[in-house]
Amino acid sequence: MQHHILTYIGVPIQVPLFFLWNIRELDAMKDDLKKLLLMQDIDSRIDRVTAEMDEIPREKLIHERELESQKTDYEREKKKLEGIKESSRECNENKESSEKMLAEFKNKLLQMKTNEEYRAMMDQIEFTEKKISDFDIKILEKMYEDEQGEKDLVEARKIWERNTKRADKRQDILDGQLEVLKENMEELMTERKEISSDIGKRLLDKYEQLRGAGRGLVVVGIQKGACGGCLTNIPPQAAVEISQGVTYICPICGRFVVWKDDSSMAGV
Repeated sequence: MQHHILTYIGVPIQVPLFFLWNIRELDAMKDDLKKLLLMQDIDSRIDRVTAEMDEIPREKLIHERELESQKTDYEREKKKLEGIKESSRECNENKESSEKMLAEFKNKLLQMKTNEEYRAMMDQIEFTEKKISDFDIKILEKMYEDEQGEKDLVEARKIWERNTKRADKRQDILDGQLEVLKENMEELMTERKEISSDIGKRLLDKYEQLRGAGRGLVVVGIQKGACGGCLTNIPPQAAVEISQGVTYICPICGRFVVWKDDSSMAGV
C-alpha cells in the first residue's frame, strides 16, 4: 500500500494515499459548498433585484391607468357640460318659438267671430303661456346646471393636470431606479459567473436543478436537528457528522444541508 507523509504537530505520520484522496475530496467539497453559499447569496440578491425591476413596469401601469381614469372623468364632465348647454339652447329656442306663437294667437283673438272660437283661442293662449313659463323654469335650472358643470369641469381638469405632472416626475424617478437596478444586475451576474466557474460541475448542476425547480434556498442549515428547507428530521448520527463539516443531502427535498452559524441540534 502506498503512503504519504503528513506532519501533525511537528511529528511525521504515514497516511495511506486513498485516505489522503478522501480528505482532499472532502476539502474540495467543503470549498465548493462555501462557494455555493456565496453564489446562493448572490442569487438571493439577484432575485430581489429582479423583483424590484419587475415591480417598476407594474407601478408605471398603475399610474397610467389612474391618469386614464382621470382623463375619462374630465371627458365625461366635458360631455356632460356640452349636453347641458345644448339642452339650454333648445329650451331658449322653444321659448322663442312659443313666444312667436303666442303673439300670433293674440293677434287672431281679435278676429274671432263666435264665442266658441274666442274660447278656443283663449285656451291656446293659456296653454302657450304655460309652456313659456315652463321653459323659463327649465332655462333657469339649466343656468344653475351650467354654472355647476363649469366648476366640475375645471376641477376635473385640475386633478388630471396635477396628477399628470406628478406621474411624469414619478416616471423619471422610476426610470432612474431601473437604470441603477440594471447596473446592479450586471455586477451580480458577473460575480455569479466568476464564482460558478470555480465550482465542480456535478455540484453546480445539482444546485441549478434545485434552483430551477423553484425550491428557493438550495444550501440550508440544520435547524433543531431538521433540514432547514423541508423541516424533515435528520438522523442523530448524520446531524453530528453535519456539525463536523460533512455534507448531507436531504433525502426528501434534495437540498444540501450544512452546519451554519445559526444551526442547532434536536431539542435545542
